[in-house]
Amino acid sequence: GGGVGGGGGVGGGGGVGGGVALEAGGSVEVSYTLQLEPDGSGGVGATLEVQRRLCVLLGGGLLHPEVEGLLADLGAAWAARAAPAGPESAAGSGEAALHVEAALRVVYRGKRRRCRLWLQLHSATAAEEFECVAARDGGPSLGALRINYVCELLRQLRPASWCDVGCGEGRLICSLLRGGGAPSLRRVVANDVSARALRRCGEKVRAALAARAGGGAPSAELEFELLCSPVSELRLAAGCDVLTLVEVVEHLDPPELQRLGAGRPGPGRPP
Repeated sequence: GGGVGGGGGVGGGGGVGGGVALEAGGSVEVSYTLQLEPDGSGGVGATLEVQRRLCVLLGGGLLHPEVEGLLADLGAAWAARAAPAGPESAAGSGEAALHVEAALRVVYRGKRRRCRLWLQLHSATAAEEFECVAARDGGPSLGALRINYVCELLRQLRPASWCDVGCGEGRLICSLLRGGGAPSLRRVVANDVSARALRRCGEKVRAALAARAGGGAPSAELEFELLCSPVSELRLAAGCDVLTLVEVVEHLDPPELQRLGAGRPGPGRPP
């Protein structure tokens, strides 16, 4: 439901066909407008978000999840873009910005709504390159340190079941699995509001499980589930021993936080 301009196209069934991998850990400079389509009442759709030349680390929850999910599919188009010959570039500085217009579905006030996205991708740095820069400057990035810390906490807590709320493309889950996992885990639930990000999470986690099994089929000892749902509709009563919300809470409205708190067991409940 959209088009890509600037000398490239998105292909390969939603995956990145080559070039820069625009995924968690990489960084982008991006401008975009996200606007709801009219709901049939005759009014103009509300503008949900406007960003101008925002420099951001992917996977940090600073972009709208559907926007970040779309960016993950633009690696091949970014690599294939054509440099503009004149002053028609997005910033008028001779840069080759990638222009995208797409139709998306977002959760707005508890309901799924159609919206339009107008996006310009000005620059991109792959995750591997970004981490190398961080190491050169004195060590791992803050995001990597945070992920490592949470993985160690999970190993110490020894849960049998775990739900990663707002999992994005599964960076935390994959990091835990690549680091040897948590021996006590028997069930992992990956939750996110973005179906696109959750689909990529599933692909990455299954690949990580297969790698752990030595290239064979993923181990049947670990049950892995995907749950596409906003926090306000998240059913926690089914129960997980541990919930993680890494770089998620600060993006939730107070009513969502209250509903999440009411679903947490025991001492996790707010006063």
